[in-house]
Amino acid sequence: MMEGIESPLLSVVPNKDMDKNPEISIVVPVFNEESLVDELCSRLKTVGDALNRSYEILIVDDGSDDGSFEKLKRISETEKIFRLVRLTRNFGQQSAMLAGFRISRGEIVVQLDSDLQNPPEEIPKLLAALADDIDLVTTVHKKRQDGLLRIMGSKFLRGFGQMLFGKAVKLNLSSFRVMRRSVIEKIEACKDRSRYMAVLMSWMGLPSVEVEVEHHARKKGETKYSLLTLMKLSWDLVTGYSNFPLRLVTYMGLFGAFIGFLMMAFLLYQRIANGILIEGFVVLSAVFAFFAGVQLLSIGFLGEYLGRVHSQIQDRPDYIVEKVIE
Repeated sequence: MMEGIESPLLSVVPNKDMDKNPEISIVVPVFNEESLVDELCSRLKTVGDALNRSYEILIVDDGSDDGSFEKLKRISETEKIFRLVRLTRNFGQQSAMLAGFRISRGEIVVQLDSDLQNPPEEIPKLLAALADDIDLVTTVHKKRQDGLLRIMGSKFLRGFGQMLFGKAVKLNLSSFRVMRRSVIEKIEACKDRSRYMAVLMSWMGLPSVEVEVEHHARKKGETKYSLLTLMKLSWDLVTGYSNFPLRLVTYMGLFGAFIGFLMMAFLLYQRIANGILIEGFVVLSAVFAFFAGVQLLSIGFLGEYLGRVHSQIQDRPDYIVEKVIE
């Protein structure tokens, strides 16, 4: 059993080729994509067959409840090139992708979303860019085919993340990429609980190259990346990969102390120099409200980091595998 995976129920259909690892693994997490499953698998197989290299297609069902798993199971039972991993419940895209990385067998791993907005037909272009001195190939879209709010949210997330990391890290948040097995080994070496894969790979500073690819509008199903999801990812990026909130509290404390000192100096000056005694109720109320807000915000930030420490100590697995169908 692989590290980080608990499998209370493991059902494996024997495969005579299991002893021979493929050269390429295409890893795709799926959650409630019943309307896209057939097209997804058909296009992936067509692209894979045209590569003229040994490959496998590893689908990770992230606890779908709409019939996606049943369709995927039928396909995997008839097409030996497919491997199907079923998680016990919905653990989220990042955990499902991590499960796929760990269970995949290829020396080269392709990461792809299931919504077909990133067309599988672009996979050969990424593989061609994976030169001997390159470990990671990421993508940028020629023209993004998403709604305005989604585009603006993604741009804000990337811009804010780049501001946190500075010039030392080139942030790429695309979920369509190709990597060598050594990249996954480096991911496994990271023991932190935040597994935002795109950010983690960017932070590593691996030898990489960006490739421009097409981007299509979603034809069927609903996006799993709502504005709320992007906000959660932003918060995970901030608290999981930087100490910015803690520094912000320090800056706010210094600013509050400075303002308080200036107000005290002003009141003393008015009293001593001009003999004016300013009523302090309004002033004290404003100062109290300001400092109370800073204190509550500080407690919130500290609680968030303490919660992450608590999760780290619990050391629960990122996901639980129910079954793997070969």
